[in-house]
Amino acid sequence: LIQTSFRKTIGALEKDHQKIVREMWEAAKVAKTSDEIGEALYTELGREAPFVLHLFQRPKKLQAYMWMQALEMIVVFSEVPEKFFEELRHLTIRHIKYGVKAEYIKPFGKAVLIGLEDLFGEAWTPVTEAAWRLLWQRVSTCVSRSLNVGTNLITVSLVNGDLEKLQDAITCAPRNERVSWVCRVEVYGSILSPIYWAIRDGKNDLAQFLISDALCLKADRDNYYYGRKELHDTHPEMLGILCRDSPALVDTLMDGLLWHSQTVEDGRLRANYYFKDVFSDPEAVPDAWKTPLAIMCQEGQPEMFGHPVVEKLLDFKWHRFGKTYFLGTQMYFAFLLCIFSAGFLDQPQSCSLDKVVLQGATGIMAAITVLIMTTLISRQLLQGHVMHMNVLGVSLPIPRLMTNQWQTFRYISVLLIVVNAAMGHCFPWVDQSSMGAAQLKSKSILKSVTALLLFMQLFQALVLSARLSALIYTVGQLFNDVWRNLFIICVIMLSFGAALTALETSPYDDIGSSFWTLAKLTLMIETPELGNIEPFGQLLIVAYIIIAVIGMLSILIAQLNLAYETISRDKEGFAKMNRAYVCIEVESSLSIAYRARIFNELGFDNPLDFDNGDQGPPGGVQVMEPASVRAHPKYCPDRIQRSTGSSAATDPWPALQGSEQEERERD
Repeated sequence: LIQTSFRKTIGALEKDHQKIVREMWEAAKVAKTSDEIGEALYTELGREAPFVLHLFQRPKKLQAYMWMQALEMIVVFSEVPEKFFEELRHLTIRHIKYGVKAEYIKPFGKAVLIGLEDLFGEAWTPVTEAAWRLLWQRVSTCVSRSLNVGTNLITVSLVNGDLEKLQDAITCAPRNERVSWVCRVEVYGSILSPIYWAIRDGKNDLAQFLISDALCLKADRDNYYYGRKELHDTHPEMLGILCRDSPALVDTLMDGLLWHSQTVEDGRLRANYYFKDVFSDPEAVPDAWKTPLAIMCQEGQPEMFGHPVVEKLLDFKWHRFGKTYFLGTQMYFAFLLCIFSAGFLDQPQSCSLDKVVLQGATGIMAAITVLIMTTLISRQLLQGHVMHMNVLGVSLPIPRLMTNQWQTFRYISVLLIVVNAAMGHCFPWVDQSSMGAAQLKSKSILKSVTALLLFMQLFQALVLSARLSALIYTVGQLFNDVWRNLFIICVIMLSFGAALTALETSPYDDIGSSFWTLAKLTLMIETPELGNIEPFGQLLIVAYIIIAVIGMLSILIAQLNLAYETISRDKEGFAKMNRAYVCIEVESSLSIAYRARIFNELGFDNPLDFDNGDQGPPGGVQVMEPASVRAHPKYCPDRIQRSTGSSAATDPWPALQGSEQEERERD
């Protein structure tokens, strides 16, 4: 067989088949359009192999383009086989997903050759036919072999979206290889993830089964089997993909990281949280903003933070380092706020010694804070710890520190404190007597803005209380509707203001005056004066009141009522999400050595007991929960599937009985 293959290849080279094929193909592309070539091949395929036409469901023009690409690839095979084989891997994967079978290749090739004969006409001679036939024989052999190797029960189930067949296929796996079957499938040398395949094809029921099966706790008389580690090692970016492409499956993933005992001991029961990979080893992932929890903060949804595994993970991080550092930062800025208030806001014209000391201390503390924050911002820019913001088509890198609005307010406010301290009238380098009224007014406005920003930061301290944090989230979300309605009201105000200005009637003398008068009317600061306004102007004012004051404000009230009902469902999740964001900010400022020490102290490599003397797999922490946890919807008593039969690692797990299978699917 090998000798025959070599002989045919050498013969093709001696007869210069590659040149013949290339010249004919280039001539065909000149003589015919891609639509004509595609239509001719499709028509011939319909005559020779109508049973494969169901694979061609795309528009004519796109299908013609794909025909041209396929023929170009075949021609390339005769010239540069290495390039063909580089593309063959992706081609095979695509065709398996389309449902192409190896037995389709022969009738497909026959149709292609007949179609080419019609296209080339008189140029199709015995010599050229032999060149094309030999080329197709070599190409079809490679493609058929690739399809045969890559097509198995799992890939067929994924292509067809058949959950029952996928379950049957996985059931055949030896128990020590079952997780490997779930996590990877080989297609012509490429290792693919069946889970990602199912997610990207939108087959969430298949992906849910695969994730649940990989994280199912199984036991025989000798060993426990749990696929947490292998699932993470083969899918390190899974949580991010689920957050973006299939958020509903995050709940399935987290369910697989939780185990509850059904035995109550002194009012408590064991709960194992296998969140080692979600906690993340800092030596493996040094950038805190790339840890799974950070990915959930950036790409996840608030309701994800209500799962017991995420709650427990957040609780550990918050109490291990988040709360301490957060409180320390808040106390520092609270002290800065106090001395700023005492030095700049209380008796601002006084220049007593204590005032000078307070203002100087405030300025020095603010300058040190600016220096520290600027250093952190510069380091994040240099290390690439940034988020990109698209402004007018330009992607601007924003340091992670400045993506938090509270940190932005803080940075601006300490900068303003430094400016206020430098311009303080109590210092000898400032001559207030030489300043004009405009300069003095500017100083007062600057001080006012600084005070506003400083006191607004007190809202961040509400992270300490989940309920207050949830309330702030609700108010913030409701203000989104308020701003949108106010924008519309401003446009209406500007329109009617312009119309009233055109009438040249006081107090609507210009656009600015008209706008401000209508604004006061909207806010009910004053009543409209209609005595010296002509009837048409009065009609405009009445129309404005009906449209803007009555209409838009009524619509705003109705929107706020509806929005509150929707937002209130997510407010607790957001409060936890906000706390998680604070933890990530704190974690990103800690040294890797300190983070590694915290990670190692949790003892993730120690086996977790299911009962006294019954050691299970490692990878998490055990907590004694109050027995009331049994009322939680995520409580599943002892979800381990135990087998009392053969304990040979090469044997498949026994198939679940009907009632057991139904119960598992409900869980």
